[in-house]
Amino acid sequence: MFLVRLLVCLCVLFSAFANAKVSFEVTGVKSEVEDNILAYLESIAAPKSGAKNLGPYQDSLTEEAYKSLKALGYYNSTVSLDVSENPDKKKQLKVKVKVVLGPPVKVTELDLKLLGEARHDETFLEFVNKLPLKEGMNLNHGTYSSAKSSVVSQALQRGYFNGKYQTAKVEVKAKQNTAKITLHFDSGIRYRFGQVEFVLDSPAEALSREMVPFEQGDYYHGNIISQYSLDLSDTNYFDSVLVRPNIEKAVGNQVPIEVSIDLKPKNTYEVGAGVTTDAGPRVKFKWTRPWVNQHGHSLGTELELSEPKQIISAFYKVPVDDPNDSYFNFQTGYQRLDENDTDSKKYTLTVRRFWRTPGNWERTAFLKYDIEDSIQGSQALKTNLIIPGISYVRTRVRGGINAYWGDKQLMSVELSNKIWTSDEDIIRLHGQTKWLRTFNQTHRLLTRLELGFIQADSIYNVPSSMRFFAGGDQSIRGYDYKSIAPKDEAGKLIGGRYLGVGSVEYSYPILEKWRGAAFVDFGNATNDFDEELKVGAGIGVAWSSPVGPLKMFLGVPVNDDEEDGVKFHFLMGPEL
Repeated sequence: MFLVRLLVCLCVLFSAFANAKVSFEVTGVKSEVEDNILAYLESIAAPKSGAKNLGPYQDSLTEEAYKSLKALGYYNSTVSLDVSENPDKKKQLKVKVKVVLGPPVKVTELDLKLLGEARHDETFLEFVNKLPLKEGMNLNHGTYSSAKSSVVSQALQRGYFNGKYQTAKVEVKAKQNTAKITLHFDSGIRYRFGQVEFVLDSPAEALSREMVPFEQGDYYHGNIISQYSLDLSDTNYFDSVLVRPNIEKAVGNQVPIEVSIDLKPKNTYEVGAGVTTDAGPRVKFKWTRPWVNQHGHSLGTELELSEPKQIISAFYKVPVDDPNDSYFNFQTGYQRLDENDTDSKKYTLTVRRFWRTPGNWERTAFLKYDIEDSIQGSQALKTNLIIPGISYVRTRVRGGINAYWGDKQLMSVELSNKIWTSDEDIIRLHGQTKWLRTFNQTHRLLTRLELGFIQADSIYNVPSSMRFFAGGDQSIRGYDYKSIAPKDEAGKLIGGRYLGVGSVEYSYPILEKWRGAAFVDFGNATNDFDEELKVGAGIGVAWSSPVGPLKMFLGVPVNDDEEDGVKFHFLMGPEL
């Protein structure tokens, strides 16, 4: 009983000394000025609940209100402020702030000077000339502080490590509503790249040195250091990467670059799971040995399981120069597929040579040996094909995993010919383009076009994995996955020689991180061009989740008498 009474007393005591809640009402100003006043006022701690003397609190609020106005250049304004207990709610204070806004202070003089070696640096000079400080503008201390800091950041980025302000001040004549801004920045010397020093011994040191994107003596630039660090991380060799200039060890105008790398464990494992309306639940398991030897070779295996498809594969990667931009990849695998009217088993052995072109295209030349035993529709077919080919892919994205801008281009050519002992003569061309654009930060448009062509004596000579099908989440919504293609006399899917699919999707924000969307998809997979295009349309929502876009759509066929009903489509992953 004593403990209960003690707890009750403590709760009463705590509530008596708890801070009161405060509601603010600001009149006389709008938008930016009001927001700034509220930000300043809310930074002042409210008095304890039950406090009788509100005078000191009111004085503090008044002082902060004037500070908030001066920060935006309003030096000749008046503030009347009243603090009282809210009669409607206990333990809550109501603060009324009435502002009579005076004329803003204008910047009548602007004195910007670059001293030191930066005065000959055209890029730095251009940066300073574009600062958001202009004669005739309203004085804003936040803008001034931001511009002042950005000059220091730019100096560090470009290697002026000793840069400092000789003069940095704002002189305000409140009675005249005028101000003079003076910024004199002395950059000192511009440093150059010195020697690259590895902090810890590592078997990957030689390969990492080959990836260094600068020469000793080149002018320092922070972006080059950041890119080098990113390139090292992208190799997947390392658990941690740190690249930094060591100013304290600079010799003359050269600063050494310290590199700290820590190899990943000998074996790494990844487990993943997902679900789509096309393939249902799916699980993945991947084992990798990122670092096999001093030359940077790596190997691994991957297993993917879903109800219609099972894949197991193994790879061995051999860097040629840069392990990110130039390498060989040797791969072997097995795929079992049982979906719609396709029942196939495929064994494959592939050699790929990868380069990244100067235009940032990912170019891959490959040679595949495929053994495929399949039943497509009513036809049984077994093929042994040797397929050389080449592909080009380029992806550009802004906005990270929840992109707001970007595009993706893909082109590939595959050849099979009896001259090199393949069972069939086949030419397969495939291309895709996607474009994502956002207008006025609200209207978002995602468009897609996919085309395919197969040259062969007959579609019945082409293995099912090379034929074209349409329909599904990433093709024509409103239709089941790969349900659109020519059919045989028994009504079973054959697959097409030609593919043409397009899509237009529009979305608009409706809630924070949520967008409403509508789409129209159209196209066909066919063996001739007499067939009418299939059209699917619908609506849905998209959520910008922490792991990327998550979309849910309801789609219906628009012009197909043989198809009816509403299809649900669930998509998860990058837009491009």
